Amino acid sequence: MIRSSRFASRLLVVSALVGCLSLAFLAPLSAKSTETDKPKSDAVGTSSPTTATGSTPPAMTTSPTVTAVTQAAVQSGVLVCASRINQLMTFLTTNTKSSAYLFTPPQKPDQSIFSVSLGMVGQTGAGAYASASFAPTTGGQSAAVYDMVQYTAQPCAEVEKTIFKSLKRKGILGTDIVMLDGGAVTVFLMPAGSGCIIIRKEVVQ
Repeated sequence: MIRSSRFASRLLVVSALVGCLSLAFLAPLSAKSTETDKPKSDAVGTSSPTTATGSTPPAMTTSPTVTAVTQAAVQSGVLVCASRINQLMTFLTTNTKSSAYLFTPPQKPDQSIFSVSLGMVGQTGAGAYASASFAPTTGGQSAAVYDMVQYTAQPCAEVEKTIFKSLKRKGILGTDIVMLDGGAVTVFLMPAGSGCIIIRKEVVQ
């Protein structure tokens, strides 16, 4: 279901296969990010909605299924970034039940930034939030940046020593937000009461 508003924002509810949403979402999308892996333009808006996971990037050896978010973006006139949107939406939401809130440019949508907010629920009932923005660059290419946010009841110190034990600490942001180096991905651990908010951030070009 899509609901429109005067601000050109839309709520997109994606029917999806519910799966497990892992906290150890370390594999960077950029590891398999190429602009040659574009979905067929005539397939956009015709394929069934798909879902995604934030654990491992999808293999791009064949034309990917076009996601519901990609279809909605293309229908709004966002064409240059369609491949990047599809790649990232697949990466983030496979095997989850997800909803998307779209921020569509009211003018010149194919020459402006396009953004989407995602709410995702895994099989265990754990939820996550993600935000992704896309912008056209030169030569018909596009770039993206996304943040994925999850909460765990474990203290940040324990999360750093167990889940992210292989990552090197980059420093402290502010007074208590730990930054970890995951290569293309940066992980932020922010204390929240007795638990920890895990934020994964990656710029994809």
